[in-house]
Amino acid sequence: MFFFLEYQFGKAPIIPEIRLLDSANVPVEQANTLHVRTGAQRLEKVNVPGGQLVLLGDPIVGNRDGLAERLCPTPGQLEEAVLYEEIRGHYYWFLFGRESFLCGSAFGALFPVYFQHTSGSVFLCSVASFLASRTGAKDRDTRNLLERLLFNYPFFGSTWWKGISLLEAHRYLHITPQSATTAGRFSVSAYFGTEAAASSSERSLRQLVETFGEEVDLFIPDKPFAISFTGGFDGRTLVAAAQKSGKKFLTYSFGRPGATDVTFPEAQARKLGIPYLPILLDEKYLEEEALSSAYSFMQLTDFNGNMGRPHYAYAARKLSEQVDYILTGNFGSELFRAMHEPGVMMTETLIRLFASENDSWKDALVNATEKLGRSFFQQDLEALIADLEQYLAARQDWEPNHRFYDFVFNELFRKYFGPELLMQTHYFNNRTPFLSLRLFRELNRTRWAGVHSRLFEKNKSKRMKGQVFYSSFIRQANRQLYYLNTNKGYSPADVLETWRLPLLVGKVILQKRVKPQEPDSNSVEQFFQTQKTPLLEWIGALQGPMPPPPGQPADLEETIKWFSLAMGWKAAGSTSQKTKTHESIR
Repeated sequence: MFFFLEYQFGKAPIIPEIRLLDSANVPVEQANTLHVRTGAQRLEKVNVPGGQLVLLGDPIVGNRDGLAERLCPTPGQLEEAVLYEEIRGHYYWFLFGRESFLCGSAFGALFPVYFQHTSGSVFLCSVASFLASRTGAKDRDTRNLLERLLFNYPFFGSTWWKGISLLEAHRYLHITPQSATTAGRFSVSAYFGTEAAASSSERSLRQLVETFGEEVDLFIPDKPFAISFTGGFDGRTLVAAAQKSGKKFLTYSFGRPGATDVTFPEAQARKLGIPYLPILLDEKYLEEEALSSAYSFMQLTDFNGNMGRPHYAYAARKLSEQVDYILTGNFGSELFRAMHEPGVMMTETLIRLFASENDSWKDALVNATEKLGRSFFQQDLEALIADLEQYLAARQDWEPNHRFYDFVFNELFRKYFGPELLMQTHYFNNRTPFLSLRLFRELNRTRWAGVHSRLFEKNKSKRMKGQVFYSSFIRQANRQLYYLNTNKGYSPADVLETWRLPLLVGKVILQKRVKPQEPDSNSVEQFFQTQKTPLLEWIGALQGPMPPPPGQPADLEETIKWFSLAMGWKAAGSTSQKTKTHESIR
């Protein structure tokens, strides 16, 4: 899946034409032409008042009755909330009007839109590296690198290259014959509701379960598909929904041979009578597949991905041999459970930014930057702090958790999960039923929403509240799965039935005592131990402000981060300025 547009102002045609590409090496020289390659995705068109809405990706359309008029009650203008609620899934959208052209991405903006303004033109593309090579971008953006070093990903809309920007989430580019501007009125915070108005009644829980059931039915494809089935609640909730639908599917998980990530779902799939595909991260995988999979993951994510996930690319290749769709529980835990500690999703500096009741977050950023051992970032740091001050000031009257969740929905989701989904588009479509605006709105009317938790809540009993929803859905969808234990040692029935509370407590205590330690269940640490030399050779000498590689012994998370950023910095510096074809988008 790919799109590219060079729009030259003041030249015919006023509205871009569409050209379908049937090869990855077709030149894209025609200005004012929207070049599109569908790949594993598809192109759908909806005639609307005053124009046509074109969808590229995996759009999931709900109620089609009167949809065109609801999408565009005024010709040339799009009702974003209607689009996000009625057309689910992950896709790009383009609105061709009589005198304007609009371009954006679906709810959550998991698919990025990159753009660059030059004299007399604006360039739009789904792949930043292609845009950089097509426009001859020369300079790498050190501010972007600083944000990645501090937060694991860019906080704002910068990219590896100066002058190339990432479109804001839930905004669109509005192009007329004379100009191109960023527009849009949708605000995800308008759907947060308030804790005071949130309900915890049985009726609200039943309504939430019913809403999810209706939504997940839309996400389940008619073609055979796979479900990520692990030991937690997210995946088994989708398995319960899929079994209830009667559609044909298989389950899968990955891990080292003998790891419970494999043996646990395999045993339960056997009990449930459903197919299960183990994706083994064994010695053969490490010797023959891991290195090339790591390269592939990074390249297919525009070097926004994570070097600790070679098994994701490997699994995508294996699954694509059997299915065109997968369903995953992505975003489920984050919707129901308050995130609370640093890791790959949140750094300590990010937590300090949102948790500080004063300006102490500035000191945290300064100290973290000084530890990089570079005075090179001084101007970038000052500019970053100024932008963050403005960002926080615009939300200063918000509840702390609302301020954080606004960031989660507009930035964290697409920058952490987005690369994974982008990589997978080269093989199949990943459908994520929990990322539904209708479900999000209904959830936030209840006390089970993470947005109504205390900021960075660490009390485990309060953080388990989402399991009440999962268990309620599983109970009405699949009674057998309802009584099967999760990898936490207890079953959905233990969560939901009050008389089982002593049993639940006992199982939790027992699980903590007897749960086997399974270090490196996805073979990531062993991958870096065996492949560090070729990885360093590939990166080579780095120029600019990249800190030196971590020494020995190094924390695995630190190692993954360094190699991920080093690969991106290296690739951004070697982008060919002569490439004029579609070849660089692979």
